Order: sequence, then C-alpha cells, then structure tokens
Amino acid sequence: MDKIIRILKSIFFPMTLLTIITTIGIIIAINALYIMYINGSESAIYAAVTIPIVLFLIALYVVDRFLIKKVSYFKLMIGETVFITLCFFLFLYQNSTIDVNFYTNQDYVLVLFDSEDDSLIKFNKKRVFGQEMNVYDTNIIHLNRKMFLRKDLRVNIPKQWKRFSQNSSIHKNEGDSIQYIFITRKITIEPNEIDSQTFLDSLLNKVH
Repeated sequence: MDKIIRILKSIFFPMTLLTIITTIGIIIAINALYIMYINGSESAIYAAVTIPIVLFLIALYVVDRFLIKKVSYFKLMIGETVFITLCFFLFLYQNSTIDVNFYTNQDYVLVLFDSEDDSLIKFNKKRVFGQEMNVYDTNIIHLNRKMFLRKDLRVNIPKQWKRFSQNSSIHKNEGDSIQYIFITRKITIEPNEIDSQTFLDSLLNKVH
C-alpha cells in the first residue's frame, strides 16, 4: 500500500500546470469515448480529435515528471506557462477561419469569386486571428478570385436553414471563368438547375 501511495505521489506531486491540464484532458477523453460508445459513429469525430491531443499531453507529462527532478520548480512553472501559452495561440492560429455569415430569407446564397479587389478589407476581426463578414442586405456577394482557393474560408448559411445542398464549381460566362459557391436550402439540387447554363446566367444577370 505504501508503495502505491509513493507511486501516486510521484505521478501527481509536485503539481504543475501540465498536471492539471493532463488530468482534465484525460477526463475529457474518457467522456469522448463514452459519448462515442453511446451514440456510435456519429460522435466518433469528437473522440478522433480529443484522443490524439490527450496522448500528446501524456507524452509531455512524462517529460514534465523527468524535468521536475532536474529543474527548479519555479523555472519549470515559468517554462510550462510560456510553452502552454505559445501552444494555445498556435492552436488558435491554425484553427482560425475566414467566415462569410449570410442572414437572408432567400432560398439560396451565391458567392462569386470574380473580383479583383482586396476582399479581406471587408471583413471584421473575429477573436484573435479569425475574420468574418456578416451579409444582411443580399444573398449574392463578390469576393476576390484568389479567395476560392483558401482552405480557411467558410460560407455559413442562415441559421434557420435545417437542410441544404452545396455546389462549388466554375461557371463560363462570356469567355470568362468564374468560380463560385452555390448553396440552397433545398435538400437536393436538380441537374437541370445547377448544371444549367441558363440557370446560372439568370443569377449572374441579377448582379451584373
């Protein structure tokens, strides 16, 4: 019994920031596995994201337990504070997004990447690194051509839409190629709608 107590003390004491964070992470991981077990594959993504992060924290904690015997407690706490802060901001940066939020009563939204202007000046800052644009007065907007290639661009549909269909492609218009994102609240898009030159031309005529 005394040996078990000594092992537990060596694992948890002296406590550091990583002790607290790793413990919380393990609890979250267990909860994620439980949710996945109850809800099945629908919640698997939650566990798939959580578990690798927790395993990384456990690996760091092993290093933490080694350093606690070699480095003064004060220096270790300062080092961990700086390291965790940097990791936090790196996480925010890597997961930052550029959001286009539509607020409309129309049945569709259309984003055309046909502008030469710097579209980012139209966006407002969101949290630390993200940006967002709230679109209230129209359901069709123009963005810079290069923004179509951005992996962090998100087009967010009106909140009242329960279901939607999305199509991203290139539209040929008077010899010019226009990339676009078309989203409709219809469950399915008929081939004669989105693939029809006449259909897209009718939308483009509203804004040209």
